[in-house]
Amino acid sequence: MKIKRHHLAFVLLSISAAVMQAADPVVPVVAPTKATDGKTIFQTVCAQCHGNNGEGKVELKSPSIAGMPSWYVDTQFTNFREGRRGHDAADPQSFMMAAIAKALQPEQINAVVEHVEKMPMVVPQGQNREMAEASAQAGMQLFQERCMECHRYNASGEMAFGSPPLLGRQGWYLADQLKKFKTGKRGAHKSDVNGAKMVQISNFFIEDDQMLRDVVAYIMTLNPDPNASKETQEKQILEGSPFESARTAQR
Repeated sequence: MKIKRHHLAFVLLSISAAVMQAADPVVPVVAPTKATDGKTIFQTVCAQCHGNNGEGKVELKSPSIAGMPSWYVDTQFTNFREGRRGHDAADPQSFMMAAIAKALQPEQINAVVEHVEKMPMVVPQGQNREMAEASAQAGMQLFQERCMECHRYNASGEMAFGSPPLLGRQGWYLADQLKKFKTGKRGAHKSDVNGAKMVQISNFFIEDDQMLRDVVAYIMTLNPDPNASKETQEKQILEGSPFESARTAQR
């Protein structure tokens, strides 16, 4: 039930190699743990990159993961462990995650996955929500035509399609992932079926950076008001048509 010593050494060496390629590198301290409790594992291993509340860190380009469904987080751990993600050192964030995923024991992964799902979603705000020089109205049409079928009308995701919720993710993170799909840094592995869908969509239907920014800007409008109560936020996500709200806001 522990991270073996040679596995931990591999994690630390992998992290150091990866962050050296990033701008303004920050080397997180990943500590070994014998814990089997998900909360303890998260705070010991995951929080250094993803934040104590799972909110992510812009300086590490790490996503907000709080509240992500267990089926998706578990799938991504499997992808990292089996080489479908994180095999390219030119993608330092995924490279780090692959090293950490391979160092954790399966029982520890199960525990931390369950903990992540129970964490309250962190609503993006400020620089995590803003998308410069973008039109949410233009992005709405692209979202309706190409994204909604899998990610649902309110970007809440759909397990049947393997599509994660886009709500709660930072705008810059979503933009980075679309760029990775377009350049083959993500989704190019032959056994990554869902990733291959995103590679196709990002290359065929997101023609340039402007369209990419526009669709991300629209997704950001589907997030609830960060200053509202949790009850109100849930209603904002689940009730009504976000398309109509967006149209009204643009008038």
